Amino acid sequence: MEFYESFMKFSFADDDIFRIEDDELAKATKGIKACECVVLISENVALVEAKSSAPRIDNEEKFNHFISDIRQKFAHSLRLFNDIKNKEHGEAAFLRLPINLQLAQLPTDTYKIYLIVHGHKWDWLLGLIDALRVALKEEVKKWNLRDSNIKVFNEESALENHLIVAFVPREEVQSLRQPDGNMDQELAKQWFSDHE
Repeated sequence: MEFYESFMKFSFADDDIFRIEDDELAKATKGIKACECVVLISENVALVEAKSSAPRIDNEEKFNHFISDIRQKFAHSLRLFNDIKNKEHGEAAFLRLPINLQLAQLPTDTYKIYLIVHGHKWDWLLGLIDALRVALKEEVKKWNLRDSNIKVFNEESALENHLIVAFVPREEVQSLRQPDGNMDQELAKQWFSDHE
């Protein structure tokens, strides 16, 4: 499955990826925020969220709002995915999971939480990961995760770690951005097609 998000191209085997953000339970449940996807990567379940930008840590109000939003997405996604996997929402919801996630018998302490921020500079990543780990402290405890399971990438490190397969260079992002700041899906598809 291929999809485009935050000026990046993702590609995973269909049997490994669950687009939790697009699942009917995430869309129909009031107050639920979900990350982009849950995917099986090298025998690990990874929850992945992509953003086209993030506020600088010195812009405290916007930064705290951003971190709070990301925390909610991961907290809700962890709960929703595990409820679906444990058939709390019934057999039909369970069968929407791809086969490899249905079959995976992995303890939650092996789950990875990956935030990818396009255009984020290397020296900004450390402050962002520290803040995210503090914000997710309750989830770390609840799901028996390790702090080291929470990682933040920019587009370059995400490509190096095979989380994405391509990205729009920072200097070309504006040409694909809609007035609301989001990526124009059709223009992005065309851009990636033209640059393969």
